[in-house]
Amino acid sequence: MASAALLVGSLGVAHAEPATDDATALDFPADFKAPFECGLRVTYSTYQDHDFNALDIIRADGGQDLGTPILASAPGTARLTEGPGAGLVVNIDHEGGWQTRHYHLDTRTVEDGQRVEQGQQVGTMGNTGVSSGPHLHYEQRLNGTAQEIVVDGEELAPYPFSYHEKYFTSTNGCDGEQPPVEKEETSLAYTGPEIVSNGESAELSGTLTDEGDEPVADRTVSFTLGTGDSEQACEGTTGSDGGAMCVIDTVDQPLIDDGTVPLRLDFAGDDEYEASSHETELRITLETELEYTGPASIANDTAAELSGTLIDETGAPVTDQTVAFTLGAGDSEQVCEGTTTADGAVTCTVEAVDQPLTDETTVPVSLTFDGDGFYLPSEASAEVLLEYVTGSAFGLSADIPVLGLPISIGPAPESGEVRTAHTEETEPSCLERLGSALVTADVLCAQVVSDTDPTAATASANVSEARIGLAGLSLIELSGVEVASISTCEEQVGSVDMTLKVAGVPIEIGDTPDLEIDVDLGITGARLVVNEQIVEEDGSLTVNGARLTAPGGIDVVVGSATSAAHNCA
Repeated sequence: MASAALLVGSLGVAHAEPATDDATALDFPADFKAPFECGLRVTYSTYQDHDFNALDIIRADGGQDLGTPILASAPGTARLTEGPGAGLVVNIDHEGGWQTRHYHLDTRTVEDGQRVEQGQQVGTMGNTGVSSGPHLHYEQRLNGTAQEIVVDGEELAPYPFSYHEKYFTSTNGCDGEQPPVEKEETSLAYTGPEIVSNGESAELSGTLTDEGDEPVADRTVSFTLGTGDSEQACEGTTGSDGGAMCVIDTVDQPLIDDGTVPLRLDFAGDDEYEASSHETELRITLETELEYTGPASIANDTAAELSGTLIDETGAPVTDQTVAFTLGAGDSEQVCEGTTTADGAVTCTVEAVDQPLTDETTVPVSLTFDGDGFYLPSEASAEVLLEYVTGSAFGLSADIPVLGLPISIGPAPESGEVRTAHTEETEPSCLERLGSALVTADVLCAQVVSDTDPTAATASANVSEARIGLAGLSLIELSGVEVASISTCEEQVGSVDMTLKVAGVPIEIGDTPDLEIDVDLGITGARLVVNEQIVEEDGSLTVNGARLTAPGGIDVVVGSATSAAHNCA
């Protein structure tokens, strides 16, 4: 609408300048009233091409501009003109060389040369001439020169370049009484978070603007969350940007079907601004917490029942919600889901665990709750131990540091070190013959077999025949040697079976662990132990079929097996 104002020089209207009366010229502007009916609120603007004091004026009360009555600002004589740019014009010549001008009128209600009084209607607002919409082009001139416009003794300059930045209310025709207050309409908008959580603070905010969408400062805005007995309220004062903020320290709202709670913003209004309100809805959510409560260890090829609990931020169980469990990571991920019960507990089963054995011997477990309209998502993670076994076996080893001819044999054949969390059965490692002139053995084999469900490792060594013939010692003969070390998560068992002769005399060995053969071996300090069982530092059980030790570092073992089960529940 501001573009509808035109330069006086381009309006094509001839004007007779009023007579000058220097005695009253300086006092007259204070007498000018707005050219509108008593109590009408208007807004005004100019634009860059106005090279004189001229204003375009429209209504600010929401009423229809076209046809709005135009009144005389002061007593004078009406001068009617018309031009292609200004349209229908009424100018009024006042005392002291003053003149007011009114362009683009829709109708004129006075005659040319007619005497008019202040407050008398002279026409109606229109859109005639060159104009993009109904408005009043208004000027106050002194001796033909446009002056800064004064209404009720108040200067309107500096002029804005758009409507709804500045306003005034007409007192014309009010007969000395204050015009009815024309309050400006206001609007509230909510600018705070759309989601708040029970048990947490909530920073609510909004903006208050006038009918021209300009901020309204220094006004109180009330925020009310919830209804009835659950109402929670706070207040904030608008700043220069119209924004107001307040904090509800601890949100405490009931959870209803759609997970929302009403929020109302209120401005009570005052002498200048109308009251306004705004209603919206916020989602109320609770933070949640997941915890893993399942087994500390799992075993491959067996079922694993994973479990956890889901509670909200108040500590109450969260029921009837789906929780996803992920066992492992990457290509080894195994997933299952469960639904929380009344106590917030949730379980699901991985039917057959299949996880790689890492250096850490652990498997990651993650729990995920995606959340819903009430509850915020949460996650938890844990590490569970993966049950695994180790084992090794060999047929013969001998260290005989004889002066001039030291002997070192094996250990051989060896199964190799086995470390696995899966069922594995490797081929036995065997030799037909092994030994020297002092120690010999025939048909030796070593093997380790691992299993799951249950976790178990069986290490075994077999020697068909063995002879130990050292100078100064009785001949030791062994046959049918079978050695086993078996480890599960429940127990460890070692066993030895053989036929033993010392100096040709058969020896009954039975099944007693660490059986020391009480025979004269001919060397002080020599010792022969059958079914020797040693628990190693890592918990492994080593079983030696027969072990001969003697001074000088002599150590001969016929058949040895070692096994262990780790990370057992």
